[in-house]
Amino acid sequence: MPSTTEFSRHEIFGNPLINLTYTIIINAEPSKVWPWIIQVGYHRAGWYIDKWWDRIEQDFFWPLLVPAQDRGTWQPPAQHILPEFQGLKQGDIIPDGPPGSAYYEVVALEPEKLLLLRATTHFKYAAPKFVKLRGEFRWAFGLEKTSATKTELTSKWVGWSEPRLYASIFVKPGVWLIDHLQQPEILKGIRRRAEQVDKSQRVAA
Repeated sequence: MPSTTEFSRHEIFGNPLINLTYTIIINAEPSKVWPWIIQVGYHRAGWYIDKWWDRIEQDFFWPLLVPAQDRGTWQPPAQHILPEFQGLKQGDIIPDGPPGSAYYEVVALEPEKLLLLRATTHFKYAAPKFVKLRGEFRWAFGLEKTSATKTELTSKWVGWSEPRLYASIFVKPGVWLIDHLQQPEILKGIRRRAEQVDKSQRVAA
């Protein structure tokens, strides 16, 4: 699995608080999957969660944690490739909310192989201000061509947070729950789109 090897070259967490990995097989070549990955983000292509509860989460769950000025408005994930977001490069910012709220920084980008994101801004919403919570997580999408027509897509999420006791009791369970709900849906959303486009292109040819 190249995502593990390539991710380790950028790894900085000797003792991560959270270490989660998800994998899915896509019936399309990496070149057909990659464009969907590099356009993710708030008010870009979204996160490809096609479930009804994603809208419910945005309208009712996040308002409990995130101030109104930082939430913005929900919009459905894109169903096609967006050319304006295909020029992603190292150092770019991928929003996870309106300007001034949470975002990701592109740490590493190897076309059709690896997209590695870094985030520190999400932690300000995970605790009362007096806790002084801080931390960092890194989110990697790794692609491996397993046959002439198949790609293994891996999502790996690693993070640390302090104070460690608070993070272990409150942050870790919350992240685990949200991640186990969202990550499989993100991967399935990417698979649906990449396979549909690849199938339509093969039929047209």
